[in-house]
Amino acid sequence: MSAAPDPASVSTYVEDGARIAAILVVWGILAAFFAYGVADVGLPFSGLIAQLGSLFALAGVLNAVLYLAYRTVDYWHAQA
Repeated sequence: MSAAPDPASVSTYVEDGARIAAILVVWGILAAFFAYGVADVGLPFSGLIAQLGSLFALAGVLNAVLYLAYRTVDYWHAQA
């Protein structure tokens, strides 16, 4: 049985947390812009544009989950 891997430094975890937060902030700004900014202008397709905001919010969450999955696979690959 192999030995336990060396833990990563705290700064590594803080950097990863900052990256995840940045991903969520960028997608959140896009979602808010479409849901509350463009949709309130009164365009003929304002309902569709508001739904784009929800779609961008979902894409942001999925992007953050994908980043976490990538980091997990990268960590386990480095241990092999």
